[in-house]
Amino acid sequence: MIESRTFTVSNQSQCAFKVMNELRLRKLLCDVILTVEEKDFIVHKVVVCGCSPYLCAMFTNGMLESEKTTVEIKGLESWAMELLIDFMYTSSIEITVENVQGILQGASLLGLHSLRKMCASFLQLQLTASNCLGIQFLADMYMCGELESAAQQFIYQNFLEVMHCEEFVQLSEDRLVMLLKSDKLQVLNEQQVMEAVSTWLQWDPANRLHFACNVLQYVKLPLLELSYLENVVVQLEFVKNCPKCQLLISKAITALHDGSVLQHITPRAQPLCIYVLGGRNGTDCQLKSTERYDFLLDQWNTVCNMNIARTAVGACSLNGMIYALGGECALADTQEDTLYLRRMECYDPVRREWLPLQEMKVARSFVAVTGIGRHVYAIGGEDRSCSYNIMEIYDTQKEMWWFGPSMKRKRAGAGICVCDGKIYVAGGYDKNLHMDRASVECYDPSTEEWSFVSEMEKARSGLSLVCIDEFIYAFGGRYKHTDQYFDLAERFNTLTNQWVTLKPMNTPRAWPGTAVYDGKIYLMGGFDGANRLRSAEAYDVTGDFWTFISNMIVSRAGCGAAVV
Repeated sequence: MIESRTFTVSNQSQCAFKVMNELRLRKLLCDVILTVEEKDFIVHKVVVCGCSPYLCAMFTNGMLESEKTTVEIKGLESWAMELLIDFMYTSSIEITVENVQGILQGASLLGLHSLRKMCASFLQLQLTASNCLGIQFLADMYMCGELESAAQQFIYQNFLEVMHCEEFVQLSEDRLVMLLKSDKLQVLNEQQVMEAVSTWLQWDPANRLHFACNVLQYVKLPLLELSYLENVVVQLEFVKNCPKCQLLISKAITALHDGSVLQHITPRAQPLCIYVLGGRNGTDCQLKSTERYDFLLDQWNTVCNMNIARTAVGACSLNGMIYALGGECALADTQEDTLYLRRMECYDPVRREWLPLQEMKVARSFVAVTGIGRHVYAIGGEDRSCSYNIMEIYDTQKEMWWFGPSMKRKRAGAGICVCDGKIYVAGGYDKNLHMDRASVECYDPSTEEWSFVSEMEKARSGLSLVCIDEFIYAFGGRYKHTDQYFDLAERFNTLTNQWVTLKPMNTPRAWPGTAVYDGKIYLMGGFDGANRLRSAEAYDVTGDFWTFISNMIVSRAGCGAAVV
């Protein structure tokens, strides 16, 4: 015989609150009136005290209000209080762009912490260049730490847009200085910071010129071009009218002539850009050049060359650095003189230089490269005699290579990406069997095992593979047997293990550079069967459509690409 059993009715509290709300609306059993902006709200103390620590303390700690039947609440708008009381009774509220500030203010005052978090999450989704400074101010005022951090990061990453918005010129001096102090501002060069400062000062010159020296000292003046300092900055009105500003400019010009001072000045972070490196150009020359794509300006510019020219190079980004490894370079015009490379180097976008690193154990080209955590993975590839299924792993902290488990199949020119912590390798050419593959393998670093997943529609090598959310996208490539070049786009659902065909690219591409940024997939260059390409296009995964972006400076195929 069971002597006792505990039963729980999961929705009893919900039902009880529903009844209490009906009683409130009928003004039954209510015992206090809350007055906000001369509007009365008749409520039950026990309900509002159960939801609001502020009201609970007011009515239970012996304060004067505990004996009153009517209590005035200050610091709130009446329309917001109405929504908050409804929320306390129903646990439901509609947050909109128009009401979120009032609700956040009220939730913060009354101590409705869960609602404050909801408001913060809602505001985080609304972040744009035109409102991020205001949202950051609200987050700081109402102690929403996560929202403040998110807004701050958004400001850093989008500063080039933010500086042209109304909220920027309305910043206080203190908040502007806090921005200028940060090395996290993502700008292409310090001139853009100087232009932002000039815009802010000249927006209200009568009231701001006395701030000029204090603001200008946080611009990294020695990082400006000498000609810009001498011909533009010195001509600005706030510089002409401020001896202290003139002294700052003079010291910067001296530092530029000296040169040694620059070694001690850290450049600011650059905005995320696509970097495309190496490859083979339209005249069949291997390249050491690197070019960078600015998303905001839709513009390419040249950056520092790699230390060696190479095509069929593998590349990935990891912890703010770009790693380029393997590939091949021709010693003469014949394949017999092709040099297959073990070399690895990394590009530091802050120092703007390529640094040589520990070489791979096996020289190969068309190696599939990706990164997870602190590790770079180099998988497959080929040399003159064969294709490989090997995997080498590089620890960026210990600076050493070792072999990991080999793939089940040999592949060169395979696509590679990381999805949910697992590595997917698709397609590729097996030189030993003279065949392109449609198969796809998945490597789980936690179990150190390879397994097959569903095959692609077309066997091919020279394809691109990227991941967004739970989906893997495969683009382009070549089928060597028929010398067919593809504009094909496919998507693999890692949850259902199924492939579907998407809208094709505008141009067939094999061996392009590939990158993902802000929910879009970018393919640059490649070979279309007749020409090595300068063109680049972006795929919108939400709308399933392609758009061209600006052409690269140099046509190239067999190039590497990464976003940092």
